[in-house]
Amino acid sequence: MSDLELPTVITAIADAQTESFVASTLFAQGWSVVFRAIDMDSLENFIKNNSERAGSAMLIFAPDLSGITRERLDLMSIRVKQVIGFSEMPTEDTQLGQMHGVPESATDLVSLVRGFVRAPMVRQTTELHNRGRKAHVLALGSAGSNTGCTTLALNLAMELSILEKSTLLIDGNFRAPSIAALLAIRNVKSEAGWRTIAPMLSIAEITQDQATSVQSLMENATNTFDRIIIDLGSISGLSNRLTDRRWTSTLTTWTCDLGDELMVVARPDLLGFHRLEQVSALIETTSIRSALSFTLNMRSAGRKGAEEEAKFLSITTPLRPLRVRVIARDSRAVSLAESQKSTLIEVNDRSNLRKAIAKIASEIES
Repeated sequence: MSDLELPTVITAIADAQTESFVASTLFAQGWSVVFRAIDMDSLENFIKNNSERAGSAMLIFAPDLSGITRERLDLMSIRVKQVIGFSEMPTEDTQLGQMHGVPESATDLVSLVRGFVRAPMVRQTTELHNRGRKAHVLALGSAGSNTGCTTLALNLAMELSILEKSTLLIDGNFRAPSIAALLAIRNVKSEAGWRTIAPMLSIAEITQDQATSVQSLMENATNTFDRIIIDLGSISGLSNRLTDRRWTSTLTTWTCDLGDELMVVARPDLLGFHRLEQVSALIETTSIRSALSFTLNMRSAGRKGAEEEAKFLSITTPLRPLRVRVIARDSRAVSLAESQKSTLIEVNDRSNLRKAIAKIASEIES
């Protein structure tokens, strides 16, 4: 199975309601359900007669399947790609190996299956719910290029730190990491995984070497900081990134499964709206756990700006986002901050752009 290919699925669940929920949910997300076994005999016959298809498939089973035993399941496990077991009583049904509780929602199911796709042969033990953690996690993803996503992320993190919230800014834009360059910082690495650059503000950058430890990094960070801001860069092709196993997708997948909010940032021109429509179409058919918001950045003034905003709202409101934000263009403030390798509040705390971002920070705190 290639890195970009969605997995095929075999179900082996006797309970009709549970099996229908699993099969229909995964099918709606683009997975191909190639066989739905009604008992262990039919499962064995299918795998025996379709070895090539079975070899690239994920087997999802439940202990209620007629004829299932640990020995028979182990024999089938070596002939499929991966195996996931669901049970109403996962702590008691251990005779068949590690079991997971039956997901309560489509998002829970998809999130769990994604974990297996990203990490073959490794049982996902991450708790999908965010109970008890300290940090609020907001990720910004760009609908296309040149949307100002990084500028928003950088300055939003600074504004939160000024509100006396310990904040971590993560550069997860693997295609073009730029936060360190914008701040003239040469080395963001440290033993903790992040570097403190100002009172209440730290930064981190996800590289290929660090991608394999994203889970542990985020676990430490969410228990250390009050707020975490993540710059994901472009999120075009979001659905593929949520199911492939490349290092470039690890933080995006963590964000969609475990983040509090995913803010999609768009720019108001022909290509910008085209990219926004593409990303919105992907999101509409992709289950993500984090709340969704949209931001139109660099809105023009006057009548043109009103038309841009109307177009933006027509694309985004059908998705029922948590919030929809509009930020006016302020090229002068951005250019000044970039030339001085500083944040907006440091070069002109009265600029319209700085005030708009400060307002977003206040919303997060409310």
